[in-house]
Amino acid sequence: MSTDYPARFYAAVHDGNPGDVDFYRERCAGSLAIVELGCGDARVLGALAEHSNPGVRVGVDIDAQLLELAAARAPGIEFVCADMCSVGVEQLGGRRFDRVIIPYGGLYCLLTEAAVAATLAKVVELLADDGLLLLDVWAADGFHAEADPDDQDPSWLERVKIIELDGHRYEVLERSSWDKPHQRIDATYLHVRVGAEEAIEGTLCQRYLLADQLRSALELAGLEIVELAGGFNGQPYTGESELMVVSARRRRGL
Repeated sequence: MSTDYPARFYAAVHDGNPGDVDFYRERCAGSLAIVELGCGDARVLGALAEHSNPGVRVGVDIDAQLLELAAARAPGIEFVCADMCSVGVEQLGGRRFDRVIIPYGGLYCLLTEAAVAATLAKVVELLADDGLLLLDVWAADGFHAEADPDDQDPSWLERVKIIELDGHRYEVLERSSWDKPHQRIDATYLHVRVGAEEAIEGTLCQRYLLADQLRSALELAGLEIVELAGGFNGQPYTGESELMVVSARRRRGL
């Protein structure tokens, strides 16, 4: 994932959705070769390395600072600094993988249709014949249909959470801008140390996909959906879902 965001603050603020690690542990159990695209600080991949059977674990991310955090968290994992839409198979040892995972909205960090298509084509190239792509993103269908950009003032600040880093407490505030026609949201996070006035800023840019768009992108890449759920427990996906959780495999014959 490529961000304009200090890595340590990003990792402290963006710590996943409830149940995501357990979901990936369950779906990757017994897999001998796993690659995470957009692995960040290896929050998920490190957990899989701790609890899965021994095997190959590879993390790919474009952010070198996040990969430094990842290497410190999970020293036994192989990390590759590369863009997930263009990482070469040779950079990953020429392997095919039982599982290719893209957790926690990593797919939305691809800001063009072409980048999504290239990444999914790379997934097809990396998957073993009986392998699975596993990903989760926040569900945008209801938001996109019902919300209006005119109702959102980009100067508004929303309190997100309190984090602790290096013995200091920070209040985290967020402001965002939304380009609805292009499905683009740019969020800036302000990390204000308690008792201080200056803020440390980080910007995260995303281009969200609607469910039908994701289905189409997967199909065009040569992937067929095994499951599209509205959460980690397999509940049906609806316009009211908060998450979109996908399992997909290579189309037979590819």
